[in-house]
Parts: sequence; structure tokens; C-alpha cells
Amino acid sequence: MLVGWYLRRAIPWMALLGCLVGSLLLTVALDRWPSTAGVLLPVLVACCTASAAFTFDEVSLAVVEVTPRGALWRRTTRLGVALLPLTAWTVVVALRPGDLPLSRGPWLLIGLACLAVTAGLAGLASRHSVATPGGSIATGVVLAVISPVVVAGFLGWDSLYPVGEFPRDMLAFWLVVAAGGALACVAAVRPAFRS
Repeated sequence: MLVGWYLRRAIPWMALLGCLVGSLLLTVALDRWPSTAGVLLPVLVACCTASAAFTFDEVSLAVVEVTPRGALWRRTTRLGVALLPLTAWTVVVALRPGDLPLSRGPWLLIGLACLAVTAGLAGLASRHSVATPGGSIATGVVLAVISPVVVAGFLGWDSLYPVGEFPRDMLAFWLVVAAGGALACVAAVRPAFRS
């Protein structure tokens, strides 16, 4: 009960849900124009991922940090909200808009990896008393996710987001990113060391 009350008031839902609405619009566009999947799928990942950056925004961080529940409870509760963008991404991959030949496992891994890194970075920023890291992290993540598409297009390289089969080296890359994101999430919510 208290968790729901806290999350209704603490999370900047307009920013988070705005990114998810953008993801919905991109899913509709992808269903309508499946030939643009090489570009739209990474942008869709970026939109879902950007929404996770706002889970740790806390305008009154200085006040909330000293409450009896403590920072561990607050950060763990907020990290749970990152499951909402992950669920949205899972639904997109399960629906396969445009009847694309999406390899569900690798695309789920890409979304999970990007979301874990984003939520972990936002949690670490919150841990270091950055009150509203969402905007900066969301911008950085969107640029990081979309940049490989632009660079690969200009230089003629293979994309990190192939629509068909995923080569083993790309899967290995995304597994490393997912592991880094998991470590960042654990570091964000772990209790502080006592001297």
C-alpha cells in the first residue's frame, strides 16, 4: 500500500509514460512500414530505454534521503518501476509488428541490456545525490542506441541490430552489455558500507 502511494507521487509519470507513448507510435509506424525496421527498431529500443531513465528522478532528494525508510527501500522500489518499460518492450517483441522475422531471444536481450544499463546509471546518479538524472541519461542513452545505426549506414558496416539472424559476436556483445547493466543495478541499490 505504501509502495503504491510513494510511486504515484514520486515518479515523474508524464516523462516516463511520454516515452512509452512514443514507443507505441513507433510500433504502429513499424507495423505500417516494415521495410524501415533497420532504423525504427533501434529507435523503438531507445524510446523504451529512455523511459527507464526517469525512474530515479526525485526533485526533493535531500528531504527523501533522510526519511526513516531509507535510501535502499527508495532505490529498490524505483528500480521495480523499470519493469514497466521492460514489459512494454517484451510486448512489442512478442507482437512482432509488421510480421518481421525478429529473433525474439536476441531482441529481448537487447531491450533488457539497454534498460538495465539505463536504470543502473540513473540509480547510481541518484545514489550520488543527483536529484533528476532522467533527462540527461535519457538523452545520452538515445544517442548511444541510435548512433551505431547512423555510423553503420555511413560507413557500410553491419548493424548491431540485424532484423534477421544475429551473429554470435553480436550476441556476445549484448550479453556483456546486459551483464554491465545488471552490475550497475546491483551497485545502485546495494546498502552503503559502514565504517
